[in-house]
Amino acid sequence: MPRTPRPARRAGATLLAAGLAGFALAFWGLWRDIGWIAQPFYAYAWWSYIFLLDGATCLARGRSLLTTRRHLVPAILLWSVSFWFFFELLNLRFQNWYYVGVYHAQTLVEFTLVGLFGVVCFATVWAGLFETYAALAALGIARRSRSRPRRLKPWVSYALQGVGAVMVALAVIWPYSLAPLVWGSLTFLLDPWNYRLGARSLLRDVADGRDDVIVRCLAAGLVCGLVWESLNYVAPQQWIYTVRGLEAFKLFEMPVLGFLGFPALALDSFAAWAAISFWLYGNATWEDAGDGGTALDLDPRPVTPVRTRAALLPLHILLWGVVVVFGQTVSLGSFEVRLEDLGRQLPAAVPDVLRAHGIRRPRQLLNALEEPRRKAALQDVLDFDDDDMSALLDETRLYTFKGIGADHGRLLQSMGIERVDQLRDADPESVYAHLRQLRGRHRFPALRLGMVRVWVTAARQRGEAQRDAETT
Repeated sequence: MPRTPRPARRAGATLLAAGLAGFALAFWGLWRDIGWIAQPFYAYAWWSYIFLLDGATCLARGRSLLTTRRHLVPAILLWSVSFWFFFELLNLRFQNWYYVGVYHAQTLVEFTLVGLFGVVCFATVWAGLFETYAALAALGIARRSRSRPRRLKPWVSYALQGVGAVMVALAVIWPYSLAPLVWGSLTFLLDPWNYRLGARSLLRDVADGRDDVIVRCLAAGLVCGLVWESLNYVAPQQWIYTVRGLEAFKLFEMPVLGFLGFPALALDSFAAWAAISFWLYGNATWEDAGDGGTALDLDPRPVTPVRTRAALLPLHILLWGVVVVFGQTVSLGSFEVRLEDLGRQLPAAVPDVLRAHGIRRPRQLLNALEEPRRKAALQDVLDFDDDDMSALLDETRLYTFKGIGADHGRLLQSMGIERVDQLRDADPESVYAHLRQLRGRHRFPALRLGMVRVWVTAARQRGEAQRDAETT
């Protein structure tokens, strides 16, 4: 194996160190619950993952996406955001996931910053998948997965597109039970088109017997899914899935069967970039030339002028804006809980007193209240009786449990649910109906029956875990 040139080793080591430092900062801030690190934890962690993989790939090969193919990175990041917002648009129909602990924007500046945070996060989708694929290729994963070339009949590509169209139609018409069919449907719709046009195509790889590309794509999707969901699980600002009947069968926040969607997402991403690159970026691929396959045989095309590509930017922003505006009543489940949201029957000066003693966030308060010595010290400082301290602890637990948030937490309290353990015996349909009645015409943040099912199921699982711990 040829030795990696010194400049490449230096660049790879720098990226690797940046990834490790980013992870260290992210998890340190999460552990200490430092707001400017913990709340956007996911962005820190996922970009660190990208730098880490790119650095490792560069050290192994002397080439990587962020070093030798970085001219494609801005386009990949931009279209990654719109690609994911397309699925967010579909989720307005499917209602399979929602976001909790979201920044509470009250001014135009804050709203802009929240929007930029979303862009920074969604820009990692393609970068993460492509970097994972590259790292697996550098490790030699599936290198020998080859089969005999096969001649595909002309009708095959059209038949596959028909399958994709049927998948999308079924998912949209019957989202309650068939929404998962949307994952992978873009591959069936776009890749045959790429195949006929001469763009990068997985179908061409199948015809050439290059099964290694398909295997690595599927593996990259699964690896990314596991990393995504594990990081999301510990993040204060996160997404939660509401797939009916699978609430109790989750790994992290994802229903176990849902992990099958990540390999399909990788194929969709592969096909979508190939189509975009064919029309706008000279048919260029982000893949490494050392991996072979049809990426080496693509005919170059003229790159669309910058002015033309820039003219598409308003369409990107329009898509993002439409999804954000309409998604608030469907996909935004709760805002970040603040100290001011707690202690509804307590003195208004409580938040300032807590901050003076180093407690700036509800999770920091929760940790303090669950430690007997710190709780006693806080009780003396606040001059609370035992009932007040218990009420504060119960309220903090309720508001921060499964992303319930202050808005829904107050409604639950008004209907007599003051503690998390009271959700165990609750009927989700009855609670949901009562909450809707209390909300009246207020539609923000979102309230869905699936969300209430998540709360009740999690409360029951927590109760079972506590009983098991007490008996052992």
